[in-house]
Amino acid sequence: MKNKNLMNMKCFDFHCQGESHKAAKKVCQDYSYSHSNENGDVVAIVCDGHGGERYFRSDVGAKLATKITSENVEFFLEHVDKSLFVGLPYSSCPARQFAINPIDKIFRQLFSSVISCWKIAISDHAQNTPISEYEKEHVGQKYLAEFSQGGCLEKTYGCTLIAYVQTSRFWFAFQIGDGKCISFDFDGNSKEPIPWDDRCFLNETTSMCDIGALDNFRYCYCGDGTFPVAVFLGSDGVDVSFGEEHNLVNFYTNVINHLATKGLLEVESEIVEDLPELSRRGSKDDMSLAFVYDENGVSHVYDLWNNDRIKDVVPVQDVTPEIAMEQGPSRVDEEVVKGVDSQKPIVCVEPIDVVPNTTEDHSGGIKPQCGVFVAVVRILKRLRLLFLNVKGLIDYVRRKNKT
Repeated sequence: MKNKNLMNMKCFDFHCQGESHKAAKKVCQDYSYSHSNENGDVVAIVCDGHGGERYFRSDVGAKLATKITSENVEFFLEHVDKSLFVGLPYSSCPARQFAINPIDKIFRQLFSSVISCWKIAISDHAQNTPISEYEKEHVGQKYLAEFSQGGCLEKTYGCTLIAYVQTSRFWFAFQIGDGKCISFDFDGNSKEPIPWDDRCFLNETTSMCDIGALDNFRYCYCGDGTFPVAVFLGSDGVDVSFGEEHNLVNFYTNVINHLATKGLLEVESEIVEDLPELSRRGSKDDMSLAFVYDENGVSHVYDLWNNDRIKDVVPVQDVTPEIAMEQGPSRVDEEVVKGVDSQKPIVCVEPIDVVPNTTEDHSGGIKPQCGVFVAVVRILKRLRLLFLNVKGLIDYVRRKNKT
């Protein structure tokens, strides 16, 4: 449904140090950014620096990638022929499948510019920032020697990237690596607009630091006047904490509910308080979240959900990785057993098994594609779901006893 006339766009971003990084006294390697201007353009970006000793300046790489991307997007919006987008329906392009048409050519130019500028920026940083005492103490001599010789700087600063851009006439989003982009339309339905890359599995991910990174970008766009009412970008630390995608969608659904009923300032406070706790109880990883939303549009969707009894307003802090909340408009929860009490924990369902490709593990190694590895992963995923369900039930009983 067209919702162009409703648009009153706002944005927010937040990133925080993960629980495991606090314990290891490592800096936050995530970075997020959001911005809107007087023209009605809005941008949201999330970058996740790789873990592992090999990527010892990935926090800087993520910050630089965010800055470079925002600058290139701004230049893109100033100079692109916007008429190219007018009337185009939603379209997407997976990684390694660039089409040959005017739209795909200009996106390829944008991504190429982002990569080139990022490489220049990390090279300048490497030349102007000597190896620190902390790095000498915590990074292996092999990587320090390689860095001193100017070799493989891209690996040292490696990170992933997700971006969403909206103007008054069109919108587009692009990504390289893991993390999730989830959008909600005017009818309250959710989707993942950017095509997924199956090579992103567990600690394996495509990256800005890959050889041939340009071909690993994937993207989507729309110029027919149909705009999302809300778009959320989250690093993999967020989506991994919820396990199943429908749990992540339900978390964002409750953020929308609170945006409509409480406003952005209160939601900001909740997210700043809750994301560190989510890391502690979930992935233990750094957390990055950026979102844009149409203030009038989320109110419309909230009224739609409320009138249809599709959604209940649940405090954001109650949506934990241990508890899958009520069914949502994504209609993906049919296998979940729903409790009579809206505050009851919902049993998580087993994920669909995914067989990984052999790609680089950006936490520090190469994970082979083999039957034993896949079988072990499947067993571990099932054990984790069992643990989350049991813990969710225990937390529910504790809450009930308190009341």
